[in-house]
Amino acid sequence: MRNRIKTPFKAVLFSLCFALTVVGAARPIGQSKVPELPLPDGSGDTPEIAVELYPVPGVESADKLKLSSLRGKVVLLDMFLSTCPHCQDHAPHIVALNNKYKQRGLVIVGMATDDKHNSAAAKNVARYITKAKINYQVGQISYDVIAFYGDPKNSGVPQMVLFGPDGKMAFRETGWDEALGKRLTQAIEEQLEKLPTVKPGSKASAKPTKEKTKLG
Repeated sequence: MRNRIKTPFKAVLFSLCFALTVVGAARPIGQSKVPELPLPDGSGDTPEIAVELYPVPGVESADKLKLSSLRGKVVLLDMFLSTCPHCQDHAPHIVALNNKYKQRGLVIVGMATDDKHNSAAAKNVARYITKAKINYQVGQISYDVIAFYGDPKNSGVPQMVLFGPDGKMAFRETGWDEALGKRLTQAIEEQLEKLPTVKPGSKASAKPTKEKTKLG
């Protein structure tokens, strides 16, 4: 079972994604123009996107995170609803991925679809973070995140979006089960292989980049 996004964003999700697709700001998956993270210099098709961050015990962070700062890294955006049982079940698996791949360069950012400015909802997110022992940054999902990276055909959560070191979306799927977990792990491994490697006494050199990407 997949929960729908139950926030103020739900009502505008499909209309917003459709409108941006029409004007060319965001492209649907499957077209030659693959969604990508913003560029630090402001060029490219994706504007800067900054998300408000929730406090996470043991994780240092500012009040906001600019997604352009994640370019060059392997990045997983994990969209969730704190009261969604399916999201609660999958959260420990995302924490396990962070524990396994953080040292190799994976950066995970949770994206809560709850309303950060609603005290009850914010408390639910805090409980979600504590229960799952989340040890990575968690942000408040925004209209731009949904419009540029959310699946326009499926507004369900949990929804995972993976970007390679080139900043381009390499994987996107909704839901969670063992098979999906294996596909996500494989996609992460493939993108981590593209990160630069450093040998003692030498400069960083990138491994050969594979052209194939998997987009859900």
